[in-house]
Amino acid sequence: MKKIFYLLMMIPAFVLTSCDTDEMVADRLTGANWEGWLGTYYQNIWGDEFQDGEFRTVWRFDAAYYDATYGTGYEVDYSLTDRRDYAYSAFNWEVRNGNIYIDYRNRDWNNVRIDWEDYDISHNHFRGVMYDWEDRVYRFDLKNNTGWNWDDFDIHFGFRTRGAESDSIPVYVSDDGRSYASGKFAKAILNKKKASK
Repeated sequence: MKKIFYLLMMIPAFVLTSCDTDEMVADRLTGANWEGWLGTYYQNIWGDEFQDGEFRTVWRFDAAYYDATYGTGYEVDYSLTDRRDYAYSAFNWEVRNGNIYIDYRNRDWNNVRIDWEDYDISHNHFRGVMYDWEDRVYRFDLKNNTGWNWDDFDIHFGFRTRGAESDSIPVYVSDDGRSYASGKFAKAILNKKKASK
């Protein structure tokens, strides 16, 4: 009887120690440039002209303070064939009960959640499934790209025009300057705005 009681006492301890805390998840999220692909994401959010495999995404999560489980971040989606085709948006994020919530500051982007049982994260690899609030599902597979250069997209100072070439391609800048797009991405947002009027 003592052995059974001892085993029962050990089970809750194992369950508690085998789960990642919100702080542990947030620690792995922050300080990395998560680059990779999002299956079906581009077709759903931007339109049929965006095919999987042609576009990449990069996410960056910054904590509000040391050991925080929330903060701000930014995402850039870009074309593998033409770097002038890209979209950027800042976002707020939070880890709550193991779930990751991403709320984009631009309402043209769909907010997403990543449920605790649907992802796997280490300091170098982040993969799983995320959902928007319209019940669409996106698979993602991202790796930490330590060589990624955010200055290419000038995220801290708003949209950077790229000389004469930017005059010949569509450009979109949100009202608050926290989101912008160029090329195909800008065209998709502008068309979406026209259709909603």
